[in-house]
Amino acid sequence: MAITTLNNRSINRSDTAASGQLWTATSATASDFQASSAANTPSFFATLSGDMTLADTTTTKITFDTELYDSDGTFASYKWTPATAGKYYIFAGLHFTVDYSTVYIYKNGAALVSNRKNVDTNRENSISISTIDTADADDYYEVFGYQASGGSLVTEATQRRSHFGGFKIIT
Repeated sequence: MAITTLNNRSINRSDTAASGQLWTATSATASDFQASSAANTPSFFATLSGDMTLADTTTTKITFDTELYDSDGTFASYKWTPATAGKYYIFAGLHFTVDYSTVYIYKNGAALVSNRKNVDTNRENSISISTIDTADADDYYEVFGYQASGGSLVTEATQRRSHFGGFKIIT
């Protein structure tokens, strides 16, 4: 079924958006629409190529070394520098077999947000984190992990259980 009217405004072939464009409302009543080339880029998604060992009670930078995509080539050396000012959705997840763990998203070398998980017994658990942040052209983001198992252990790479990603929010 094709839409032929939108808020009592006829739509014809001359109203179509070009490839890669979106329709956006130009008024609060949405009676006028315009094509826009807004996109959720830069964006990226990275994982670990193999399990990574974390020492006990040590906050450790997670070395995400496999890019599944990187729209603008802005993910390098285990960190993401969006290179374009704007608002961004940033997320990460780590998978451990431990009873106490924390995941952090760092911005410019300092903790921006963290999420801690404490379970009763040493068992498999995933810990995820996400945030929305405003970045300028040279801000950068990294992921760190912490675990308190009593010894070294790994954060798992299997099935993308440990991952790091982000994208620009269209505003």
